[in-house]
Amino acid sequence: MNPTHDRYPKDGHIRDDDDDEFDKESPYVAEKRLPEPRLLDLDLPHSELDLTMTFDSILSEGVSHQKPFTPEEQKVQKRASNVLKLSQENEKLQEELRAMTERLEAAERKQRELAQKNQSRGASASSPSS
Repeated sequence: MNPTHDRYPKDGHIRDDDDDEFDKESPYVAEKRLPEPRLLDLDLPHSELDLTMTFDSILSEGVSHQKPFTPEEQKVQKRASNVLKLSQENEKLQEELRAMTERLEAAERKQRELAQKNQSRGASASSPSS
């Protein structure tokens, strides 16, 4: 008899040899059940909170509680917005400048290589053949 076959039958229940005393007639052991967890007996006050809020209601409350900005605060916000836009534009221009510099350096390298090639051709053409 194959012990593995007895321990893992076709119905999927794992047979535990230690539990044979509980179920002598059936070759399979009923699933063990965990004891129900005990609930703590706490005297908590009953809450009257309404927890059925939606995101829209939370967001609308946040907007309604904001006070209007003073003219000075509006100027500061506008200035901050302008600084942010200018810094973004500056980054964009810096990136374009880097790309243009790389293209210019590549063109200059190619021009030097062509000039050297032409010089070497001119030197070999002017030398007498034997």
